[in-house]
Amino acid sequence: MNRQLLALLFSSIGMFATVTQAQLVDDFASEVNPMIGTKPSPANPEDHANTLPGASRPFGMLYWSPDSGTDVFYRYENPIVRGFSPMHISGAGCPQLGDAPMMIVKGRLDVLPFVRSSVFGAQGLVTSAYRHEDEVTEPGYYSVELDSGIRIELAAAERSGLAQIRLPADGDVHTLFIDLSHNLTTVYDAELNLGRGYMAGSVSSGGGGCGSNEHHRTYFSYQVEEKPDSEGIFSEAGFGVGASSVKGPRTGAYMVFGSGTRTVHLKVGVSYVSSANAAQNAASEIPGWDFDRVRQDARADWNEHLNHVEVKGGSLHDRRAFYTELYHAMMFPSVFNDVNGEYIGFDDKVHQVQPGRTQYSLFSGWDIYRSEVQLLAMLFPKRASDMAQSLVLDAEQGGGLPIWPLANDDQAAMGGDPSDAILASFYSLGARDFNVQAAYAAMLRGADDPTTRSRGYLERPRLKELLRLGYLPDSKSMWGSASVTLEDQTADFAIAQLASALGDNATAERMLARAANWKKLFDPETKHIRPRMQDGSFMQPFSPSSDKGFMEGNSAQYTWMVPFDLKGVIDAVGGPEAANSRLDKYFSAYATYKNLTANLYIENEPCFGNPWIYNWTGRPWRAQEVVRKTLRDLFFDGLDGLPGNDDLGATSSWAVFAQLGIFPEIPGVGGFALNSPAFESVTLRLGDRKFEILAPGAPQRIYVESVTLDGKPVSNWIWWNQMAKMSRLEFKLSSMPNKAAGEQPPSYSPK
Repeated sequence: MNRQLLALLFSSIGMFATVTQAQLVDDFASEVNPMIGTKPSPANPEDHANTLPGASRPFGMLYWSPDSGTDVFYRYENPIVRGFSPMHISGAGCPQLGDAPMMIVKGRLDVLPFVRSSVFGAQGLVTSAYRHEDEVTEPGYYSVELDSGIRIELAAAERSGLAQIRLPADGDVHTLFIDLSHNLTTVYDAELNLGRGYMAGSVSSGGGGCGSNEHHRTYFSYQVEEKPDSEGIFSEAGFGVGASSVKGPRTGAYMVFGSGTRTVHLKVGVSYVSSANAAQNAASEIPGWDFDRVRQDARADWNEHLNHVEVKGGSLHDRRAFYTELYHAMMFPSVFNDVNGEYIGFDDKVHQVQPGRTQYSLFSGWDIYRSEVQLLAMLFPKRASDMAQSLVLDAEQGGGLPIWPLANDDQAAMGGDPSDAILASFYSLGARDFNVQAAYAAMLRGADDPTTRSRGYLERPRLKELLRLGYLPDSKSMWGSASVTLEDQTADFAIAQLASALGDNATAERMLARAANWKKLFDPETKHIRPRMQDGSFMQPFSPSSDKGFMEGNSAQYTWMVPFDLKGVIDAVGGPEAANSRLDKYFSAYATYKNLTANLYIENEPCFGNPWIYNWTGRPWRAQEVVRKTLRDLFFDGLDGLPGNDDLGATSSWAVFAQLGIFPEIPGVGGFALNSPAFESVTLRLGDRKFEILAPGAPQRIYVESVTLDGKPVSNWIWWNQMAKMSRLEFKLSSMPNKAAGEQPPSYSPK
């Protein structure tokens, strides 16, 4: 029996945990645990990673997952489900999507679902409890047996999915329904057509992105293979037996299956263009009703993507944590166009993708620009190029580069202008098959024109003040003025890097000078970044642990968030010894969202690059210690093995790089700060070629004695253009720290 058949045999009986690496060396999906992150991290019991265990494909539009009966996110500690909606976002801090959930219950609907659920809650007919022992999760597949005895299995294609629903032989009828009044945000309107075993329509919703005014319409098409005994619609007016259509925000449809029905197959297609496109997506991707085939294809798709990083060594739990983090980092951004190439643009018009292109949406900009887009550029340069072109088209259609695109709108979550760093990072790591000149023009427009908007949002709020003063004064109209200033300056630096690469040296110098304005927020007395007031004075009173003027963080954390000029920051705080002393205290404990001490807050993206600052202070061995300790403490194979919000794979991508021994410290720059790898051997598929990272003695040995790139010594940093030409990065590890300073990695400041 070959390995693939063996993998399928074991998957069909739910025995992934017992399969060894030797048995299934090509079955990387067997080492993914989709339940990681479904319980709060030990570092922050109040905060969830908000990952979901449902069925999806790499970068897929469909993400079919259970929705909690009493909460907006899936919660492991709350095993109650009110439905299974086909579109989700994993890891975000605020809920999104969740439109058109399907549910099946014993008996007939005799009370409107939205009335029963709101009055009776978890005790109502439309919710069901279940036991976690009755859940099975794997990449592309999810199943659960409800307390009613109904087993629901979900398998994913890219824009569609197939459910296999097993009904108990209890002599009762069962009712399958979709309740359009429920999603994870706000339903503004809905419409539905019913007949001959299908339910199709759309839901207009939004407004859930942490107070965002984002608005979009989702289309769906459900179809059953087995013929129902009866079907109907419902609304606030009651049940409509025999009716074939309904409109309104509190509507839905149902199908009743007789007591002799044992299995129901339900196919769903999703789209942002039309319900006809949703049906076409499903028909094209899943032409029949072979559930096992869809499940096997999903697993093969995930294996092909996960195979871009092959690790050897470590324990099964080490590999399971790693491949789950890689899995999370390969979910978003997600495919946005339909199989016929159509997508809805930021101008609300239907567009056609260019042949060979894919349009993407769901860019969690503020989160993913620091490490996730770099990982995607390295592993999937074609996809990354299409993602870059997607942002360019969003800017052309919507007026400016988006901040946090969801569907064809911008929810503008968090701060700064992250598309600049995303585009520059893609380019710097070789993902260049996009309209670079159009991207560059859009980046400059957003950086120089204070009126530039992405849909309804200013791309850079209060840009006039920033251009006049070099910083944003603290104001009640802006959350985190100091944070946004630093984010805008990182964006300016990214533009400077792309300008330099394109030969526009004058613009490169101008934007680098703007990026250097971080010094205007640096207080030489306290030696911290501090918010400044309208009159130019520093905010009073001051504490490094205060979050006033900062976005989900404090001065202790944001003082280091000048990744492009770490030498300048180190000099400003008093030199390497002073910086080392402060960093040692900083890394002595973990901060959390509700206990925002002056310490590392790794679950929040501005802190991602902090451990590698030691490479600039002459103590790279301390970076090696801090990275490994953080991985061991907070990232592991357990339900609580992912700290804080995963933010569409951003936090997971940090852990992937940390275990590879390289980290993209400077957005917009093609290079990596080094630390010690966590695996003895890593093979990266970088586009169409392979690159090895070897570290004999890992993970037990955490200190780097020396590093060579194709036999040539390197120190603390490697450049992407070197990696792109060579084939092997080799670490010599030790159990004792090598306290040599090595070479200081690059920093950038005006000449």
